[in-house]
Amino acid sequence: MPETDRRRDATLAPVKATYETWGREDPFYAVLTSKRRRGNQWDPEVFFDRGRREVDDVIDYVDGLSLRPGTARALDFGCGVGRLTFALADRFDEVVGVDIAESMVDCARRWNDRGERVRFVANARADLSLFADDSFDFVYSSITLQHVPPEAAANYVREFFRVLRPDGVAVFQMPNGPRIEPGSLRWRAYNLRRRVFRRWWKRLRGIPAYEMHWIARSRMTEVVDDGGGELVDVQDLSGGRSSNLRYCAVVRMGVKTCLVVILL
Repeated sequence: MPETDRRRDATLAPVKATYETWGREDPFYAVLTSKRRRGNQWDPEVFFDRGRREVDDVIDYVDGLSLRPGTARALDFGCGVGRLTFALADRFDEVVGVDIAESMVDCARRWNDRGERVRFVANARADLSLFADDSFDFVYSSITLQHVPPEAAANYVREFFRVLRPDGVAVFQMPNGPRIEPGSLRWRAYNLRRRVFRRWWKRLRGIPAYEMHWIARSRMTEVVDDGGGELVDVQDLSGGRSSNLRYCAVVRMGVKTCLVVILL
């Protein structure tokens, strides 16, 4: 395995450990961290209904952009206990939910009432190599990439376009912030503050030490392009502050399109 891949994978170890704990102790709260719901206080019906409403909103958003992905197969990246996975199953023939934590995946499987149309897999690598090229019509990720170190998060975004079919669509959310170049002194300070100090402070307060990250919009635009994608729209989810963004992108016209034309 290349050194870059090993380094990315290693940054995910503490993230995995945190969400394994959440998955065993308070999985719904781990997904939607409302203070009033801590200690397994989420009503499952309300919890999953929020997922349905979110997916309805996202599909309407994609339709409003005149995008028409296929409906055969969707990927829910960072599925947790399946809040969005089950909602996507109302729109797609088959849905796969992938999460870093086995405990989350186990919980999601216990809630699955859709049979083989929905399946859940655990993946602790900083790529999606468990999925073949051109596997999905739609990729969705919400409140997940923000908990992953930026280098790994960027690689996941690149992978979205590898696993998408030529007419596929990816919609994913990520906080926005100042641009930080990998390897710079500012990047080192960012990692120290966001990964080491934040985790220490949360442990001191008796809170599972989840991480919070951002990727600058300009950097994300480059990541999408590097992965073979093309941005269609960027939606501000933060009420005009541009601190939390939803990206919608498609596979860039090129190799995949050419292959389809040749095969036809």
